[in-house]
Amino acid sequence: MDQIFKIKIEQSLISQDDNFPDFRTDKDSLDIFLFALHMGFSPIDFQRFTKLNDQKILNLITLLESKHWLHKVNNQYKPTIFVADANDGKLLYKYAKPISIKITKSIIKKLSEIKVQFDKTEISKTQSFEKWSFLVLSNVLLDSWQINNVEKEFLKQDNRPSRHGKHYYYRISENTNPEIESFGIYGNQSEKIENKDVNVYGNNRRNLISNSFQNLISKSDNNLFDEMAKKYLPDLLKILETEREYIKKIYTKLGYNKEISFEEFFIWWYHFIYTQSTDEMNEKGILKIPKGGNFDYVLEE
Repeated sequence: MDQIFKIKIEQSLISQDDNFPDFRTDKDSLDIFLFALHMGFSPIDFQRFTKLNDQKILNLITLLESKHWLHKVNNQYKPTIFVADANDGKLLYKYAKPISIKITKSIIKKLSEIKVQFDKTEISKTQSFEKWSFLVLSNVLLDSWQINNVEKEFLKQDNRPSRHGKHYYYRISENTNPEIESFGIYGNQSEKIENKDVNVYGNNRRNLISNSFQNLISKSDNNLFDEMAKKYLPDLLKILETEREYIKKIYTKLGYNKEISFEEFFIWWYHFIYTQSTDEMNEKGILKIPKGGNFDYVLEE
């Protein structure tokens, strides 16, 4: 148990608009408590180690249950959100390999067509595909422009999990590398800065070195990126559907079926999968990951 309190924990969210937790997820070691439950410890184990009184433990459980972050499975308390330690991360990457390789090959097969589509953008008039390859081949085809399509078409979900009236996916994970984000997963974050919709895509967003956010994506280019994502979607879905039974097998093999829903498991494992594909494409010289691991851009309002 003492090891859990020594590890570096990182939290991630998949949501839109105002869909986010309405409570502090690190208050009173809530995140560590959930991590301990995922690792097989019981509330009593946690209480003995922390020396918290009965009422405090009861308050933790009551709060987490009311927020739909905790439930009982086979008479054991388990998180309803995705939790992963360092070993989970290694296994998730290991088992992702058959899927990520197929995705990489499918993108390479479509590369010339993708470049033709990119050449229609305003961006292409002044900047190279190579510069934008990380954003296009990873974020557009697999993540931010695509994630909603994957949820609706593969998971058949119109809404993200309902938690205290909000809809979002949540992850608590161990970070063994302080230089980058947990497991090196690429992700997108957005915020308003001086009335601009500023975005950063990468796995080192805490240490962002900005280029003054000069990478502008116009409305028309954004629409073209949407089209690119939708054109690639059938290929992506074909791969995922072919691997559906394998995905379910890993869901059970790693024990996540005893904690969280298949949808909650897959959407986070999908982040491992496309991250691995991104790194594979980088190794093959198909895309170029920016120095520092981030690509920042501004979406035109």
